[in-house]
Amino acid sequence: MIKNKKIPSNDMETMIPLLIGVWRRFHKLSGPPDVLQTREFREVVSAIKALQKGLETGDELIKQDYFQDPVLLGAYILYFWILHYQQGVALINELPIRPRRVLDIASGPGPFSFAALHQGASDVVAVDRNKAALQMAGEICGRYGYPLSTRHGNVLKFPLPVEGQFDLIVVGYCLQELFPDTAKEWRPAQRQWVDALMKQLTPNGMILFVDSSLAQANHRLLSLRDQLVAEGIPVQAPCVWKGECPALKQKQLCYAQRELDKPALVKQLQRAAEINLSSLKMSYLIVRNPESGWPVLPNHPLYRVISPPVDSFGGKRFHLCGTDGKKDLGSHLPETPKDARSFDYLKRGELISIDDALVKGSHFDIVLGTKIKIEAALSKPLPEQE
Repeated sequence: MIKNKKIPSNDMETMIPLLIGVWRRFHKLSGPPDVLQTREFREVVSAIKALQKGLETGDELIKQDYFQDPVLLGAYILYFWILHYQQGVALINELPIRPRRVLDIASGPGPFSFAALHQGASDVVAVDRNKAALQMAGEICGRYGYPLSTRHGNVLKFPLPVEGQFDLIVVGYCLQELFPDTAKEWRPAQRQWVDALMKQLTPNGMILFVDSSLAQANHRLLSLRDQLVAEGIPVQAPCVWKGECPALKQKQLCYAQRELDKPALVKQLQRAAEINLSSLKMSYLIVRNPESGWPVLPNHPLYRVISPPVDSFGGKRFHLCGTDGKKDLGSHLPETPKDARSFDYLKRGELISIDDALVKGSHFDIVLGTKIKIEAALSKPLPEQE
C-alpha cells in the first residue's frame, strides 16, 4: 500500500459515453454514442423505477439475482453504477494509505472495482455469481484502460476463488442479499463470514462496507459495527467513538453524505424517474485488520459531524459523535467569532476539534474565544499520529 494522495476527478465526461456504449453492446443495439434515444430512455427510466422500488422500499429484489434480468442490469449501469462508483471514490480516499491489491465481493458490474482502480490500485479482483455482470465490469474497466481480474463464484463459500491477501476488501450493497434478516441465525452466519474475510487481509488491510442510507441497511451496518467493536475489531472510519453506537441505542439513523457529481444523463434520468437525490447518501464502515490496532489519534477530543445543520430555538446546531461520545454544537452569537468561522460552513462527515466552547452537559455553545478546527475534511483520512 502507498500513502494516500489527492482525490482524483470522477471523469464523468469520459464515463457517460463509455457506459452508454457498453449498454448498447450488451443489448445489441445501435445508436448515437453519447445519448439515449427516446424509446431507449423510457425503457431505462422504467427499469430504474423498478430497481429503486425493489432495492430501497421493499424486498422484491433483495432475495434474488436481479442482475439476471438484462433490462435491470442495463439500467443499473446507466444510473446506480454511477452513484456507487462515486461513493467508492470518496470512501476509498478516506483510507490512510492507498491500497494496491483490492478484492471486490459480490461486485456486480464493478463500480467499486473501477473506483479502486481509479484510486491507483494495481491489482483488483471482482468476484460475483453473475457472469453477465462480471463481463460488463471487465468491459467497462478495459475500455477505460484499467486491468480488472474477474472470478465467477459464490462469495458465501470459502475458500474464495482468489489467492493471497488484500490491502482492501470491499463489501458493497450485498449483506442483505447474502444474509437475509428473515433467515434463521443470520447474525452469527454473517459474523463468521466477515471473520473469514479478515483472514484474507494484509497486516494493515481493511474492509469497506457500503450500503443504503435507509433504515434497514443503516441499522444492520450499525449493529455489525457494535458487534465488531465489542470484539476488539478496530474501526478506521467514520467512527472515532469506541463504545456502543449512540444512534443505534436511540433507534436513530447515522449515515454519510457526500457531493454528487451529476452529469446530464443522471439529471435527466432522475427527473423522469421522479428521484429527488441531490447528494450521495450511504451507510459505510471501514474496519481494520485486528493486528493493526485502532488509529492513533491526536491527544485531544475529536468529533465527527453526523448531521446537516438542524434549526433550533437558538439558531442552527450540528449533531456530533466524538471520542468522548455524542454531543451537539451551536451558537447564540449574532456573528461567529473568527477562530470558529468554520462553524458557518460545516458539512456532515467532517471531523473537527473544539476548544474553549461553553459546555452545558453534552452541548457545546460557541462563545468569544471558541476555536473550531477541521481535522479531516470530507473524503480525507483521519489525522493519525506517526
